[in-house]
Amino acid sequence: MRKLSLSALGAALVAAAVVVPLSTGSSHREAPNISLDPSADNTDVYAFVPKDAPDKVALVANWFPNSIPANGPNFFRFDDRARYYINIDNTGDGRPDVRFLFKFDTDLRSPGSFLYSLPGVTSVNNDKLNLFQRYDVFRERLRRGRVINRTRIGRQLPVAPSNVGPKTFPDYAALTRQAIRRLSGGRTVFAGQRDDPFFVDLGATFDALNIRRGTGNEGAGKDDFSGLSTQSIVLRVPQAQLTRDGREVSGPSARNAVVGIWSSTERRKLEVTNADFDRNSKSRGSFVQVSRLGNPLVNEVIIPLGKKDLFNRTSPSGDGKRFGANVVKPELAAILNALFEVNAPENNRTDIVRALLTGLPGLTRIRPGAPPTDTLKLNMGVPATENPNRFGLLAGDNQGFPNGRRLIDDVVDIELQVVAGFLRGNKVPLGDGVDQNDKPFSDRFPYLAPPTSGFESNPTNRTEPVHPPVPAGGAG
Repeated sequence: MRKLSLSALGAALVAAAVVVPLSTGSSHREAPNISLDPSADNTDVYAFVPKDAPDKVALVANWFPNSIPANGPNFFRFDDRARYYINIDNTGDGRPDVRFLFKFDTDLRSPGSFLYSLPGVTSVNNDKLNLFQRYDVFRERLRRGRVINRTRIGRQLPVAPSNVGPKTFPDYAALTRQAIRRLSGGRTVFAGQRDDPFFVDLGATFDALNIRRGTGNEGAGKDDFSGLSTQSIVLRVPQAQLTRDGREVSGPSARNAVVGIWSSTERRKLEVTNADFDRNSKSRGSFVQVSRLGNPLVNEVIIPLGKKDLFNRTSPSGDGKRFGANVVKPELAAILNALFEVNAPENNRTDIVRALLTGLPGLTRIRPGAPPTDTLKLNMGVPATENPNRFGLLAGDNQGFPNGRRLIDDVVDIELQVVAGFLRGNKVPLGDGVDQNDKPFSDRFPYLAPPTSGFESNPTNRTEPVHPPVPAGGAG
């Protein structure tokens, strides 16, 4: 950690402030530094062609893991001092060519009150809301990682407040609808609290893959994120605004069809914060990246502990050089063999590199010869599947992960089976025993399920019902 100069330290002490150096830093608490900074922690990113807008792309990015709904008096919110990004790479070099920046501003209307809000709020602009948050949206175009154009496309848009309870918000669904805003250029945006869409038996997974029943393909897993919330940004944009040539995508084989997507968070290198609700806060130094997320579970189960913070502060453009060895020789494959004797290939795992980092030829590769980058590759020319399968590509559903990522995709089961060697013909029916989210998703914007209210907070650790074994990559 870089040491503060005496002058900087003295200034901080005179200000009676807390000093936090931020030179290093996604998914749910997957790296040492970012686990201490939840408001900047990217938890998941999703990208898919939605059924309700087949000429557009839905981009979903979540922050703030493990949010228990009953967390008053200070409910969760985006941090005004952070910069939140959704990044698009349409040339295949792992650098953003288009990105959307979200900057938040919070107003405490009644500092003398302990309440987040007075009861009976019926509007996102209601004066009864004590803690009121708005945000601006910018679209940036970049060349070789440098911003060449920035356009504000949304100004002072309301954030959907945290769902405190039915007395405070008699119709929370109506507040959600009011926070959905249509922007110029055919774009639609939402920011606010949602039910955490990730489903996994986290306790079993990190207890050395202690699967509760069989090989995890017959249920009985506990969903450790059921009943929890997250802070979500949902952006729906026309596909032509993401392509390298600015043109519409004609079909799956079009040269402009595939893009790479990831979310990231930046902070100032030094922040000095007074106790007066951040009104006298001062940030110094340039912005630095403290978190990023492309494909799910890469930093959690592929990147080793000693490199996790490095992963979060670096660009996808250098992933092959920095982390390629951890992909072609994944520790997880050796663990699967030791625990389950599944005959997973332990070396030269170019199949994993293709599936997650370079893209699959003819489907998710942005261009021939593209370097390995941890970005979520999406072929925008593949239409929405009428009856999606949670196993995605492994079950022949070409719209599913790792072609983008839909909310219903069972990425834990998919990635376990890929690491076991599915793409090499070793089709082992591995899974964590959790097959779906605790709440149903919607086919309408903003797609994620509504959050549980603080009044009704009851993190459930929902247990998946036992069902007949599902073959590897099969329907289920």
